[in-house]
Amino acid sequence: MAQVLDLRKKPKKNYEKDILKKSSQSEVLPSVLSSKKPTPKISWEAPSFYFNPQKKYFALTVIALASGGGAMFFFRQDNLMAIFLILSSLVLILYSNKRPEISKITVNQTGVAIGNALYYYKDLRSFWIHYNPGGMKELSIESKKWYMPYVRVSIEGKNPLIIRSLLVNFLAEKEHENSLVDIISRKIGL
Repeated sequence: MAQVLDLRKKPKKNYEKDILKKSSQSEVLPSVLSSKKPTPKISWEAPSFYFNPQKKYFALTVIALASGGGAMFFFRQDNLMAIFLILSSLVLILYSNKRPEISKITVNQTGVAIGNALYYYKDLRSFWIHYNPGGMKELSIESKKWYMPYVRVSIEGKNPLIIRSLLVNFLAEKEHENSLVDIISRKIGL
């Protein structure tokens, strides 16, 4: 008949004390006692969106939208389009006064955390690092959700190769092109 071994009553050995007795070297002790390896983690702080204080074409855009709305209202009697153009110029004015918040970005083994939002790798499709020497450095993340746009984060002050070496283990690297809205908003200073 097979003998049953009860592991609950097995005496526990205190390996830490044995190691302290056997070795007096302090260099060996931390590596032996710490069985957990440190998880790779990269953190930095960055503004929540690109802010350009020099708004070259912004005033021209607001004036063109407001004057176009006024012209539509008086000459063509198209009230709906006039209201839309005037409201869009007001929204641009309100949005231009908004200052970016400084968010803490963390890339680790579970996902990418931007401020209070956590994007798990299982919910992400790909990533791309836009790097222009002397220009902007930006991390772009594509979600699997069709309705969610690319999440873009500035990586100024961080080495993009370190971030890429961590992300390439979990996500596919695929080039994300800038959309027309991104290009226009950068040009007018939003």
